[in-house]
Amino acid sequence: MSYKVDLKNFDEFMLKTDDSETINFKLPKNMGSFSSTKEIINKDVLLFKTNTNIKESLTLNSKSFVSGLSIIINLEGEFKYFDKSNKSALNVRKNSVITKYVNKYDSVMNFDKNSKSSNLCLILRDEFLEKYFLNKIENRDELFSNYENNISTDFEKRFENYKVVSLAKELYNSPFEGELNDLYTQSKVFELIYEELTTIVNEHNNLCTCGCSKINHEDRIALYKAKELIEKADAFYTLEQLCKKVAINEFKLKLGFKELFDTTPGALVLKTRMDKAKILLSSGEYNIAEVSNLVGYKYQQSFSTAFFRHYGVLPKDLIKKRKYY
Repeated sequence: MSYKVDLKNFDEFMLKTDDSETINFKLPKNMGSFSSTKEIINKDVLLFKTNTNIKESLTLNSKSFVSGLSIIINLEGEFKYFDKSNKSALNVRKNSVITKYVNKYDSVMNFDKNSKSSNLCLILRDEFLEKYFLNKIENRDELFSNYENNISTDFEKRFENYKVVSLAKELYNSPFEGELNDLYTQSKVFELIYEELTTIVNEHNNLCTCGCSKINHEDRIALYKAKELIEKADAFYTLEQLCKKVAINEFKLKLGFKELFDTTPGALVLKTRMDKAKILLSSGEYNIAEVSNLVGYKYQQSFSTAFFRHYGVLPKDLIKKRKYY
């Protein structure tokens, strides 16, 4: 049996732009919970963090007269989404990014029994869009016609931007509180907006977003995972090992790093090694031989030479400075 619930007061919650708040909907008959936290980035940008925990098969209806561009990143779980305005249906999966231009929000979300989901949503209001987005879109007549007739426009992309998902995860799990959290949130929000709007403009205007048609969506995900593995510095992989780890061939790995990150895998590995070595040498807990081994060098002399080329100072000089202070 499937239940239906209308999210009352949701419109008022979304439209208020004078205060950040959290709203909790108590679903009847102990069917689960639906909660959303709103953060006001500025008068034209709203951030919502939503979490659902559904115990029974459930249909949630929500309406709002909120207008602008909606960017939804589903970070966990799955559900079915139906937009009544343009009669589009989507199976929303983990890491899905849905971007819509809306004048009236009227949607249905269908959840299976014992399902959980968490997502992040950004609402960009009209004044912001006029300045940074709408004037860059070609053939806008259909977009504005749909808007005036309360029909949502879905922006479909050949390439989902994996960085948008990464930024959304960082925003959803901010490690800070208070004023530092406000600063962190603002910086991440505008970085995410830039990434998504750039992708949309390039796609809409038939421009290649990656500079090379040989890099597809799966490749881009693999490339961002490879970059993340390198920067974590938990282990230092060879190119062959890295390719196997993220399931991509060496040609695409090198090509993709150049196109997406304007560097090479080797250069990023070297930078990560040297940055970690500098921290270890400055900590006062390790000698040069130990640091050399920890950052993956077999020979201490090779490490010292690489360190000097990178920083212009020898490891032993850094240690002397450390001991002096």
